[in-house]
Amino acid sequence: MPKQKSKPTTAKTEETLIWTGSSSNQTKAQKEFNDALRKHKEILEHSKEIEPLFQMVNETYLKEVLPEIEKQKNLEKKRFEIMCEILLEEKLSFGKMQREFLRRYLLDICTDSILEAPNFYGKYRDQLETKFERMERLRYKNQMESKIKNTFGIEIDLDDLNRTAFDSEEERELHEEKYREFREKYEEYRSDYFKRRGSKSNERKKSKSQTEKEKKILESERLLSTDINTLFKNLAKLIHPDKEQDPILRERKSKLMTKLSGARDNMNIAEILEIKMQVDELLPNQQTDVSFHDTSIKRFVGIIKTKIRELEDSIRQRFFSHPLMADFSERKITKETLTSYLKRVKKDNLNVTEAYEKEVEQLSKDPKYIKEMLKELQSLGVQF
Repeated sequence: MPKQKSKPTTAKTEETLIWTGSSSNQTKAQKEFNDALRKHKEILEHSKEIEPLFQMVNETYLKEVLPEIEKQKNLEKKRFEIMCEILLEEKLSFGKMQREFLRRYLLDICTDSILEAPNFYGKYRDQLETKFERMERLRYKNQMESKIKNTFGIEIDLDDLNRTAFDSEEERELHEEKYREFREKYEEYRSDYFKRRGSKSNERKKSKSQTEKEKKILESERLLSTDINTLFKNLAKLIHPDKEQDPILRERKSKLMTKLSGARDNMNIAEILEIKMQVDELLPNQQTDVSFHDTSIKRFVGIIKTKIRELEDSIRQRFFSHPLMADFSERKITKETLTSYLKRVKKDNLNVTEAYEKEVEQLSKDPKYIKEMLKELQSLGVQF
């Protein structure tokens, strides 16, 4: 198959492509490449447009949602405290099963929340636990601490190690320093463990299809490396700053050369081809006369499509890893869909606060309200 030469492009072209000309002069591979590169540019632009939307989410979270969550935590503690007082101070009579259900419910809250506020929940846990439950908890704790000492040669207190609440940043730093040696040894142990597992997995005999697949990947990488080096050399000849006398052009060429070297080192063909377009615009009369077989162009298309998927995934991951975006169900992120979603989140959050406020107020006025709460929990299928 004859090689297809890239035709000169000009700085006046609004959207420059690598291979230009009428459709009849382009191969199918060249058309696919142009479409893939156009899509890659669109996703890059989209990622820039997304940034202010992400800032909008973060600002809502920090300024409106987090303060409300903090209020909810305080109300939850107050609600828990009142319920414990009703049970432990026998302010109300309960049936045997009802009392046990309430005790286990409150003890479960202690277990879930003790790391956040150990002093507050710890004193109630001691009162709510039975003797047997306390013995079992301490037995398991001592057993785990003993294993850690035997494995790492370090004595630790698991309750203290796992706590997340600190009165000051200084206290947090002291806590980190106290357990630094253990955490470093644990990470080293964990890393060695997964390495051993990985080596055992690699020792298994590879199937014929696996071997063939690996050969194809290696060959594809070799061919790609050849194509990248060819393009790199041709571009480097044109933009090497040492050969440029004009100080303005020398500076622009120097920046392009730095980008080109980085793209070559990272085997980033999409970026190299983007740089080629910039070079064509910078030097319209000195076009890079480089041509590729359709097989190379098809490889470029595959790589650019992979870059597109990676860009799309990184946008989604950044957005949907944010704690405020867990329930966002729209396929496309726009200002309109996001504004509507955040409005709903804020409203739902206020409703949660109001529900806690109502329960605290009801429990404070009338302890019997606790029995209605227990019935509701049981109707929801809560079991212990």
